[in-house]
Amino acid sequence: MTVTLNPPYTQAAPTGAERPVWAQQILAARQVRDWSQADAVRELRKVSAESLPDDDTMIRQWKRWESGKTMPGAFYKPLIANLFGASVLGLFPEVTGVPAEPINPLRLRTQVDLFGGPEPQDWQTRVEIRISVHPTADELMGLVIFGGTGVLTLAELDDDDAVTETVRFALAYGGAGEAATWAQRVREMFADPTTGPELPAGYLVKLRRAVARVFGVVA
Repeated sequence: MTVTLNPPYTQAAPTGAERPVWAQQILAARQVRDWSQADAVRELRKVSAESLPDDDTMIRQWKRWESGKTMPGAFYKPLIANLFGASVLGLFPEVTGVPAEPINPLRLRTQVDLFGGPEPQDWQTRVEIRISVHPTADELMGLVIFGGTGVLTLAELDDDDAVTETVRFALAYGGAGEAATWAQRVREMFADPTTGPELPAGYLVKLRRAVARVFGVVA
């Protein structure tokens, strides 16, 4: 798998009354449920398998999300989507980055928020790094089977968004380093299905077709 790091990009901060679509959707989803921001934080804890920061910190963070000042990182995006019964891509459409202003290396902290983790404070410089990947069909199939939060169902393989989200999630959480290994396991499963997880009949064939349909990559 080829991973290419492009120059740093950052999302332009909203000015005046401007607010990103994803921020508007978070706000609307909360208001339609008649939740306060504190209510939303309390409900967010219920869908998180990990402990979250204290209420005051989370409420301040929620305010930044709704205002569009800070986009949720990869850790929080699936939680918020799950909270509102939405897909990650549906709630957070792709954002086109704009070239960042020249960065003084002395201003950068030692920890860069690449794929989620603790949200940067207001005084920190936030950097978005774009990574272009060019996986093979077998690598994509491996990411879907082994890299997601669970194996997609046969019905979900017909959903382009579900397939795309699973691959992106797997890549964001370290799947790029495992893709070649998983691809080899996929090839072994085609030769002998008993070597991998138990899957419904015809699953691998349908997954291969889904990968070709969604990503235009053919084995």
